[in-house]
Amino acid sequence: MKKTAAVLLMMIVMLAGCAAAEPLRVTGYETESVTRSWENNLFFSRMEALTGVAVQAAGIAEEKDYLALLESMEKGEDKTDVLFKANLTREQEIRLLESGALIDLAPLIDAHMPNLSALLAAHPQWKEIISLDDGRIASLPLLNEHERQAILWINRAWLENLGLSMPQTLEELTAALEQMIAGDPNRNHAQDETAADLLGVYEMRWLLPYFGIVADDYHLARGEDGTYVFAPELPAYRAFIELLKQWNDKGILGSDAFTGVHSTAILSAGDEKDTTVKSGLILSMTPYTHIPAASTADFEPLLIAGPDGSIRWRDLLGEVWTGCFAVSAHCEDPAAALKWVDALYGEEGALLAYGGVEGEDYQFSGNGKWSFITDSMRDINAIRSEVLMYTGVAMPALYPAEFIFSVDSALDQHVFSASEKVRAVSEQVTPAYALSMADQEKANALAAQLGGMVDRGIARFATGEVELTDENYEAWLEELRGAGSAELTALFQQAQK
Repeated sequence: MKKTAAVLLMMIVMLAGCAAAEPLRVTGYETESVTRSWENNLFFSRMEALTGVAVQAAGIAEEKDYLALLESMEKGEDKTDVLFKANLTREQEIRLLESGALIDLAPLIDAHMPNLSALLAAHPQWKEIISLDDGRIASLPLLNEHERQAILWINRAWLENLGLSMPQTLEELTAALEQMIAGDPNRNHAQDETAADLLGVYEMRWLLPYFGIVADDYHLARGEDGTYVFAPELPAYRAFIELLKQWNDKGILGSDAFTGVHSTAILSAGDEKDTTVKSGLILSMTPYTHIPAASTADFEPLLIAGPDGSIRWRDLLGEVWTGCFAVSAHCEDPAAALKWVDALYGEEGALLAYGGVEGEDYQFSGNGKWSFITDSMRDINAIRSEVLMYTGVAMPALYPAEFIFSVDSALDQHVFSASEKVRAVSEQVTPAYALSMADQEKANALAAQLGGMVDRGIARFATGEVELTDENYEAWLEELRGAGSAELTALFQQAQK
């Protein structure tokens, strides 16, 4: 009997061990533009070797299917353990928490996530951003102190071809852009240049910092006393519209600046052999999304001081991207799930996601720079789809900036260098999640209504559809006030107190 009992006890222990080793069911959202099989991606097996935690991963490429999964979880019907690359909005986080579909991670982070705990201790504002009003944490973030910035790039090669120096004032910029359309800076003997290739009012609004206005997508800026102000109310905002009117009349903006499809779409639909650059001023995080990659180094960030002599810029994305990783209430081992993801907040795990394995996927050269190992059987796109996870939807991790910035690519080095220059003078106008959920819903509704009115007003004044007079401008501001511009401003001002 003793021997039988001992064998039985051993079997129970073994079964318990098997249960503990059951892979975590990991599901996430993968955009259709990214070709990747989660089931076969080496990233997950490498993470298992690093952390000792096995996962069974599946990516969902259709947004409607992913939203259906979240709905199923909310109803308690789906048994997913972990949402990785979760793409959750704050509203979805709260809804899934309140339904019991997700667990609160706040009391578990310090005990099971030494890497992330250290980062949050060193950056208290990061913890504030990922926490709900009541202190609960529904999801974990992507942390990136060196995200690429949206930049206005000017074609330095064209300036040199025209014998011009880098513009330091708006007057010099306008004069340079005029010469770009009057001359032949791309030297193809055709007048096919667009001086300021800015399509749509959203891109044009990135000229506002040159007028001393750093405004966000709520159209809010900071006044001289530091309080919030609805940007169109500032006198310099009208000067910005006057500049657009001037550029439109002079032909500096393209003929379809307010109505056209962006030049990137035209470029991709046209003759791929025609690599002639036709843009003088563009807005982009990476110029090669607008122009042939070989011409990227010809473009420089254009930072012009505002009226007070300071150079300021808007930080579009911030350092914290929320909603990237969440743990389901069905997960039987949350500690294992957090141990697994915590590796991504350390150097070794982050490198697996962004670079793969040294000697297999990338290698360092004598100059301290690294490059991907490619051959006729595997190119960079294959590496990205088979062993890396950073492309597509944002993933939970600490961005390995030191590693990424040491890539052996003159093109990327140029973009990184420019982005860091812009980041040094960038600022966020309204902090992430500054409002309560109730106030945020009000702000979203007001912003949706005001946004179209602002853009249409700018376009009508700039194109001459409506004459830019004192009377007409004040009438436009009155329309915006009637639609809630003051109420929107007050919401953020009250939250600041």
